Amino acid sequence: MSADESLQDVSIRERQLEAHILQSAEYLKCADRDLKRQVSMLYLAVALLLIFQGVFTLRTAGQLPLSITILIAVTSLLAIVNCLLLIQTKAGLRRLNEAWLAPQEKSALDALRLRRHEILMSSPRLRDGSENAGLN
Repeated sequence: MSADESLQDVSIRERQLEAHILQSAEYLKCADRDLKRQVSMLYLAVALLLIFQGVFTLRTAGQLPLSITILIAVTSLLAIVNCLLLIQTKAGLRRLNEAWLAPQEKSALDALRLRRHEILMSSPRLRDGSENAGLN
């Protein structure tokens, strides 16, 4: 079997294993529960930030210059936007996906990734193509 065929075979098996794991009822239940918990924590952080920002603004309304108050408000709004973006982040979702894997599922997935990496490194032609693809 050539390096191209081996790489393709390993990639297909890796995608099949990931699809099987992601479609299991146990995984979906765990993912739903953890995502709901994390999203509610982010919304709680936004709510607390708004409350404390409001109280701070009311208490210091006449004591601080307007430019400083605006700067603090903008910083708080950026923190809120950051929390909302965290909810949507795909990279965080991938880390969560791997954290929920059972040890045997994770080891099988890691073995497939390692095998793919070995195939890429053993073939100079594939290695050069993968480096160029990673730069695009």
